[in-house]
Amino acid sequence: MADAPAKFEGLVQRVRSALVLLPFVIAPVVFGGWSFTLLLAIAGFLMAREWANLLAASADNGRILGLAVVAILAFGLWAGAVDAVALIIVASLVAATFALAKGRRLGPLVGGLYYVALPLVVAQYLREDALGEFIIGYILLSVWAVDIFAMFAGKIIGGPKLAPVISPKKTWAGLFGGMVGAALAGILSFLTVVGFGFGHMQFTSILILAPLLAIIAQAADLFESAIKRRFDVKDSGAIIPGHGGLLDRVDGLIGVLIIAYAIVLWRGGASSAALWIW
Repeated sequence: MADAPAKFEGLVQRVRSALVLLPFVIAPVVFGGWSFTLLLAIAGFLMAREWANLLAASADNGRILGLAVVAILAFGLWAGAVDAVALIIVASLVAATFALAKGRRLGPLVGGLYYVALPLVVAQYLREDALGEFIIGYILLSVWAVDIFAMFAGKIIGGPKLAPVISPKKTWAGLFGGMVGAALAGILSFLTVVGFGFGHMQFTSILILAPLLAIIAQAADLFESAIKRRFDVKDSGAIIPGHGGLLDRVDGLIGVLIIAYAIVLWRGGASSAALWIW
């Protein structure tokens, strides 16, 4: 047990940073509207610059993508998030045509529209639901639980590596720990929603969504790790003490939001019903 403190080196700093940032996230989620869009826009601009850094693209690419993300979110607030998704598709086609004509890479701008802008617009869309604050809270809590439980299970249990070539520190124990964390987050969310008198969430959905969210969050984390390895980048940035860049903290959330939107499109109807009634 002598090496236990070394295993969790930096954890206190990560927790302290998270606690400082938490109120700035919770309040916009609860109030929604322009405050939530403002939070997304600030995050989107920072994420866009980090995305350019990850792909070894110019700072101009990051600024252009950041301004595009902010404009798309503003459009979503005005016209609705569904129209903002359509705008992303149109903008990506225009950007792809321009990039191909100029012989430039598609990743920095076109890829960024889908990796940065799309999940943020999805968050905007999910928040528009009558139970939007609960949906966003459920997703955030689940992703945080996956991250925390995966880290503890991986460090304490160890064992076979999940994807040693891409991310040598991730283990199968961490993945299963993440599933446990997602299940507990789902149970807590279920009790919270039911406690507020809403019957739109069924316990069956927890059994279906919890392992799916954990797997998607871990897969999205591995996706960014693969990009880092491809371009030999350690962190997407250094904006959050103890955490690295913003993209380093929300990579799992990006994947979960996109899959949540796919589920809503597949099942149809209100977001809360599509995600919570199975």
